[in-house]
Amino acid sequence: MPKGILKYRLYQRENKENPEEDAKWYARSAPDRTMDFEDLVSHMSEHNSPYSRGVIHGVLTDMLDCVKELVLDGKNVRLGDLGLFSVGISSKGALTSEMWKVATHLRGVHLKVRNTKTWSNTELRNSCTIEELSKYTTGDEEAKDETGGGEADA
Repeated sequence: MPKGILKYRLYQRENKENPEEDAKWYARSAPDRTMDFEDLVSHMSEHNSPYSRGVIHGVLTDMLDCVKELVLDGKNVRLGDLGLFSVGISSKGALTSEMWKVATHLRGVHLKVRNTKTWSNTELRNSCTIEELSKYTTGDEEAKDETGGGEADA
């Protein structure tokens, strides 16, 4: 498999716990495009697949429905090397277990995806190169290219 290229943008953030500290710069992943479901289906069918777009679409649609059903039923679903899908919750604390109530303490429910042994963070890092997508600006500033002219791709 060829190496991928992960793109990032830099952003500056102040330390909320210590506002006197100088703001620091951090990297944030910056996808250059979002592939929708139909794009994925087309991509798969064009990868020397003996299956038509329709077959791939149907199988993936059924798989997504089943993963959702199983995860919402409290099961973890491992999709090979892609990851382990499960539901997570976030909540506020209560002084005692008897005082904890869903209506007042539950903050949210979210989908969790964890990588697997064969697709670890180390493997991801070794399988790609990292490069800056474009300069990151805030507010009403215009992103300029390195020569100072023109707007950068956003």
